[in-house]
Amino acid sequence: MVSQKPVTAGDVPRKQGTDLLYSLIAQARQYRDAVILGRGDPDLDTPAHIVAAANASIEAGERTSSPVNGLPELRQAVARRVRRVNNITVNPDSEVIITNGGQEAVFLMVQTALRPGDEILVPVPTYNSYDDAIRFAGAVKVSVPTFVDRNFVVEPARVRSAITPRTRALLMVSPCNPTAGVIPPKAVRELVEIAAEHDLLVLADEIYDQFLYDGAIHLSPASLDLGRERTITINSVSKTYAMTGWRVGWVVGPEHLMKRLSRLKTGVSGPTSVVAQRAAIAALDGPQDCVREFLEIYKRRRRLVLDALDAMGFKYGIPFGGQFAFADISPTGLDSLSLVQRVLDETHVLIYPGFAFGQDWESFVRVTYLQPDEVLRDSLERVKHVVLSHGTGSRS
Repeated sequence: MVSQKPVTAGDVPRKQGTDLLYSLIAQARQYRDAVILGRGDPDLDTPAHIVAAANASIEAGERTSSPVNGLPELRQAVARRVRRVNNITVNPDSEVIITNGGQEAVFLMVQTALRPGDEILVPVPTYNSYDDAIRFAGAVKVSVPTFVDRNFVVEPARVRSAITPRTRALLMVSPCNPTAGVIPPKAVRELVEIAAEHDLLVLADEIYDQFLYDGAIHLSPASLDLGRERTITINSVSKTYAMTGWRVGWVVGPEHLMKRLSRLKTGVSGPTSVVAQRAAIAALDGPQDCVREFLEIYKRRRRLVLDALDAMGFKYGIPFGGQFAFADISPTGLDSLSLVQRVLDETHVLIYPGFAFGQDWESFVRVTYLQPDEVLRDSLERVKHVVLSHGTGSRS
């Protein structure tokens, strides 16, 4: 039943990270006309040939459980995909593990790489689930700052200066969530060289590698000679094929690391759904026209978002990848949670506060492209009206 008295800013506890985002989503769902422009779930339909593969699995009565590491056919499909898209060569029998979505992949990758007291270099801001996984491992996050006026690019010199004798790993999320920054190939090579020099593991999150804009190029650390034996790479079908709810991801990496990761997965969750894995095989091995079509849709929506942010006078790092923009709202004079709450209360549109991605990002918000064009255009106009009607932002 819809609440008759929506929760307002004064009712919201000062939560952080994932807890804060879920709290805001719960508030938004009190409104029948709520539009969520923060969450990263594609609104597009899963392509029909993928759904058909799942239906075929159900109709065939596939009731047996998958091996913990995933169906051999899907591990082979992943090996073909990372070779074709990322120039990474892996043995599907020993260097590929199928996970319950990208979220589990994040968790297992971090637990595999880190021990209590280890330090991991994390370019910030980054996806808040990494903070949770690092804390669970008993490790220490060492933040490496990135900057809006440099499009949130990870700078090798800053990474090098943050290394200590306790440093164990370097996190590379490209395209980055939440900033949509992409690490240029030259910087990727330099970062891998630094990792090799200091015997660091590289944790590479490539979830958005199929969505690149304005000529951006993605280079996988594991495709480099110096990166091959020290890099764990994660990805999923969730964003690329509009399959967020299907919960299928993967981890690839050197055999000795995958053995540890497999043991962790056995204790954490066991195997991934066979039906979902059959769908993932169809996604990876089937026609890729849908990916190109999705990219064209996101290019168009990206322009709508950037034009709206320009009209509000907000600076942002150019989103060279992903499905969102990370914008500096400091001209409003409000912190991100206050602005987000005001917009939600007055327009029923939810954007994500930068505060959810770390305390240093109070003056930023994340806006996604994951609504139909007309809904996106209308929602952005409502947000702009709130910003300008309260005497904040730019009218130019």
